[in-house]
Amino acid sequence: MKTKLAIAAAALSLTTLAGCIHVSDDGVSNLDEIAINTETALRVCGGEGTVAEVTDEGFECKDDD
Repeated sequence: MKTKLAIAAAALSLTTLAGCIHVSDDGVSNLDEIAINTETALRVCGGEGTVAEVTDEGFECKDDD
């Protein structure tokens, strides 16, 4: 049950950050890494609306400006 909840949360996070997710030029990204980085970004940056970009290599928070 925890796994299904985690997957659902990751899917919701990915949907919420759809405009912030970077896909490489060849159209291939590691979705597992993006899901992990999305969850981390939301936690570290402070929630929805505070994440500038999420990639399979990491994430970037929005500036306070």
